Amino acid sequence: MSVPAVTAEWNCTRCGSTNRKLVPADTARARDRCNHCRAWHLVEPDDRPVRWNARLDD
Repeated sequence: MSVPAVTAEWNCTRCGSTNRKLVPADTARARDRCNHCRAWHLVEPDDRPVRWNARLDD
């Protein structure tokens, strides 16, 4: 059985790289690592459906 999913696209707050993560459609927060500088971030949905807000996670 497949789970409905959405793309969470976010910009790294450290290096500015654009990152993408496929998450379940009902996700309110995800943890992801920047593909360029490897910094961990917490990402949360924004008003726009694809672009998410990100903040560094220690």
